[in-house]
Order: sequence, then structure tokens, then C-alpha cells
Amino acid sequence: MGAHQRMAQLVELELAAEGVAADGYAMLSLIGVRAPVRLTELAGELGLPLTTASDLVRRLEGRRHVHRRANPEDGRSFLFELTPSGDREWHNGWPALQRINAALERELADSATVRTALVQLKEAFEVALRPMG
Repeated sequence: MGAHQRMAQLVELELAAEGVAADGYAMLSLIGVRAPVRLTELAGELGLPLTTASDLVRRLEGRRHVHRRANPEDGRSFLFELTPSGDREWHNGWPALQRINAALERELADSATVRTALVQLKEAFEVALRPMG
């Protein structure tokens, strides 16, 4: 099992310990940080196709964690923000994320070097994803 799968497994277990659903938590968090935010921004930031991002947001709306409203700038798109229950769910997940961070820092000899390497890896992926030409 690769690092990404292990990370997802750990996040799911720790969030479950807090009674928080892992499904859609990244989207919930991003809306919490960026609200009010458009779907295209959410999809771009998470690296998801628009249809996948739309499905995730719809599920969060179904749980009454997210509210959509018309974008006053164009009247066609929507802006998304957390509802009070969505804000509670988002905040309820924070202890799990703090435990994960603390556990990883304990296991990493030089966490600053690892963080730098991960930022460089992210940037390399971004460059590789740019259209060639």
C-alpha cells in the first residue's frame, strides 16, 4: 500500500474517532477556509473534475453542511459556504488532524526537510501538469 492510501486510511480512522465523516471532509475544509467560493475554484484547488466536485458539494448539501447561493457578480454561478452544522463538522475534525500531524512529526527525523521536499514535489507536479507547448 502506498503513502497516499496510508494517509487516507489514517485520516478516515482519526476522523471517525471524532464522529466526523471522512467522505467530503477535504471539500468541507476548503469551503470553510475560502467561503464564499465558486465550484470552479473548489475543483481547481482539489484537482478534481468539475463533475466530481459538484457531486461532493451536492452530498455535503444533502447533509445540510453546505449552502449555495447565487453569485451576485454574474447571476449564473453559485457561491458555497458552510452552514452552522457544516462549520461544527469542520471544527470537530480538527483534533483528528492535529493528532495525525503530531504523530507524523514524532516519526519524522527532520520534519522541516520533509515539508520542504513535499512543497517541491507539489510544485513539480504543477509544472508537469501544465500544457506543453
